[in-house]
Amino acid sequence: MKTSRALASAFLAGVLTFPPALPGAEAAAARGAGGVSISVDDASAYPGGLIIVRLTSRRGVRGIVYGILDGRRCPAFWSRDGLRAMVPVPVTFRPGRVTLGVEIRSGGGRQRYAVPVTIAPRAYPERLVFVPDAKRPVAETPTTVRDGRLLLQYLRTVSPRQAWSGPFRPPVDVPPAASFGSPQSYAGLSAIESTTDSIHGEYHRGLDYDVVEGTTVKAPAPGTVLFAGPLALSGRTVVVDHGHGLLSVFSHLAESAVRQGEWVDTGRAIGTSGESGLAAVPHLHWAVYLHGVAIDPRVTERL
Repeated sequence: MKTSRALASAFLAGVLTFPPALPGAEAAAARGAGGVSISVDDASAYPGGLIIVRLTSRRGVRGIVYGILDGRRCPAFWSRDGLRAMVPVPVTFRPGRVTLGVEIRSGGGRQRYAVPVTIAPRAYPERLVFVPDAKRPVAETPTTVRDGRLLLQYLRTVSPRQAWSGPFRPPVDVPPAASFGSPQSYAGLSAIESTTDSIHGEYHRGLDYDVVEGTTVKAPAPGTVLFAGPLALSGRTVVVDHGHGLLSVFSHLAESAVRQGEWVDTGRAIGTSGESGLAAVPHLHWAVYLHGVAIDPRVTERL
């Protein structure tokens, strides 16, 4: 479902708020706000999903634009549909009526719009993973914390170029297991998920595909390889930057077929599936992060 709200000067008093400013600044901001229209796509507004905000104006939107949810500021970029901000909804977010902030900064002033959005509930079943005895020492590898912080640095990448031009494709030709967002624990081990990417929360970050070792893994969309190499918990890992804060992470690979800095097109082989790192069985783990927040990879089918 899409909701659209035209914010015009007729009802600025109820929707638009202004920061403390010097005399005259508020009036200037109000004059500049006339004719700005905000369209909010909330079809994927649920824990683990995203909200898409688009802005248009007869005179053009000038300045830096952010979509803001629960204090997280997400910059807007120009896309084929105009100026757009993609705002992630964390898996841990409480469903219900919330306020989505939209801020325009220009000329030393700020225009703030408050848009009501409903975050729909989404249930994720719990999962318990039994790691074979031979693999359990992986969790005690001295570099686990360092590797998680390194991965987080890549996950926070925000590049202005949109690399993709349509829906993402699955990286392998089998349906995924019901795995994303599940509260996940590892029998006898603790803090595996949060250590892997240095992000709070013990929930599964991506989709698991039950494929045999050596299955070709293909890029779901174009992008630049930010990282290709081994990490303690996620094993041989490839990180692809699709632009606008959207990244793919492929974990537990047997081999990678790309190098850091390389451009990949949709369908390009980036490696083969395996069981490297702390993987209980051979499979592919595909995670998608938006502005450093893990979201359901399936929402990329709508982009």
